[in-house]
Amino acid sequence: MAKRSGSFEGFGQASRQLAEMSKAASRGVGRKALQVPAEMLARDVRSRVPVLSGDTYESVDVKPAKQKGGVAVQVVAEDIASVQLEFGNSDQQATPFFTPAIDEGFDQRNRAFADALMIETEDAVIRRAARAAKR
Repeated sequence: MAKRSGSFEGFGQASRQLAEMSKAASRGVGRKALQVPAEMLARDVRSRVPVLSGDTYESVDVKPAKQKGGVAVQVVAEDIASVQLEFGNSDQQATPFFTPAIDEGFDQRNRAFADALMIETEDAVIRRAARAAKR
């Protein structure tokens, strides 16, 4: 699958605010903001899964991912049959459910991420100001 990119309005302000935060706080903001589009993708993937036994449907989940120097989450279908459903094999025709979900809602998820990033950044700034006022 080809990589895609997008642009966000107002990201410069959020970027400056994130730079002023501690590393842990900025990672927390990123993690919370990434959860929004990841949950949207997981819902879309689940809606496309052909339900045979329900195992593949139930195996679609959002999990934290390891990434050096940043924050990442991943949407996974952990059921072993999900690979066979998505790509097929010599006995079974492919029934793609994950790739179409990724392709279809890309712009909506980007907008949701941008909105969530702004909201989470503002919330973190407010929390930091409240903590500073208590001191």
